[in-house]
Amino acid sequence: MNVLLVAYFFPPCRDIGAGRPAAMARYLERLGHGVTVLTTRAYGELPDDAEHGVHRAPDLQLARARLRGERTIGSLYAADTYSGRPHPLSRVLVPEPLVAAWMPFARALALRLAASERFDCVLTTSPPESAHLVGHALQRRRGLPWVAELRDAWRLESLRPPFPLSAQRHLDGWLERRTLAAADAVVCVSQPAAADLRARGIANPLVIENGWDPEQVEAARAESSGIGLDPDRVSLVYTGRFGRGRDPRALVDALAMLARDEPEIAARLELLIAGPLTAEERQSLARAVPPSRIALLGTLPHERALALQREADALALIAHPQRSQLLNYKLFEYLAAERPILALAAGTEAGRVAAELGCEVVGAADARAIAGALRRLSSEGLPVPERAAAARYAYPAPAEKLATVIEAATSRRASSFSASG
Repeated sequence: MNVLLVAYFFPPCRDIGAGRPAAMARYLERLGHGVTVLTTRAYGELPDDAEHGVHRAPDLQLARARLRGERTIGSLYAADTYSGRPHPLSRVLVPEPLVAAWMPFARALALRLAASERFDCVLTTSPPESAHLVGHALQRRRGLPWVAELRDAWRLESLRPPFPLSAQRHLDGWLERRTLAAADAVVCVSQPAAADLRARGIANPLVIENGWDPEQVEAARAESSGIGLDPDRVSLVYTGRFGRGRDPRALVDALAMLARDEPEIAARLELLIAGPLTAEERQSLARAVPPSRIALLGTLPHERALALQREADALALIAHPQRSQLLNYKLFEYLAAERPILALAAGTEAGRVAAELGCEVVGAADARAIAGALRRLSSEGLPVPERAAAARYAYPAPAEKLATVIEAATSRRASSFSASG
């Protein structure tokens, strides 16, 4: 098959959202399929774009970056501190600001590509939700089979700020239903997101969870984090951002509880955070009470972050039930590190998968339960995820499942076309 992949987040973008599209493109090609990528110019270009069939559409976010003296939008997110505030237009434009900043350019480029090259299918992946409008246009204008993949649900537990006007909310709901119901197939990465679409009669999605990339892990094996872990403490490492659904306050409260009630336990623990922080998160994490220790490492290059995961005594995952669909991409990176995982994720999809893998799972807001887990980590240690179970989530398995969905969608549309003819 020859597939057009429409993905806003794609290398050189360092956002975690670029991981799945990049891995899918690479492994679909390894499986023998042709993959052309349509993405944004906002994060810059790579020297081998032409070789790998990567096309970058204009993006008005570049103007925002250049007004601040930067060449790409990625530079605005590379700092160790970020605001976490949504763009003002996110309360105005439906479904989100990229519907105006990028989607019209991407749609025009997609139609030109489809006119000059024969594609068997278009695959759109969100967020942003407006990416699916490109797939819908290709389906209607060029008759292309279309698979819509949702890495986050469109409306369920949305990360987008709520729209202030009922007309906006109505339009958002109408767009979701009209767009996803038209797709030849819908893919979700978590069961709750898929169940929500089924319950509302919008689509009958297939679930293809995220996965970890053995090649990426192998390439990073020679790397060292350069972080001096305290040999006299048990190191618990968290990499990446926090943000909605990943609030670390109960973890800090648990460390403070141990420092107050069991200082000998607290003295054996250190929490290392590698990632950017909001001012509020930095203030919260600064509440550590000796002898517990919290080290804020700032943003690390991805290879060093992977190395730090391998060097840690245990890895921390956070997912609050307010985002039941949350199945952190980080969980799958952690699996590749083959270290114990403390999943503060009970009541979420991440917690369900972590429990199946044999990880320690407690509630993300339950400081007392977290303190108990930290006590076990400090004394006897936590279990390492079962290697055989973790291998189920390694590429190329997710790409093989997605290829099967694409093939089925293509066959169904071809059969429908033949029947109507």
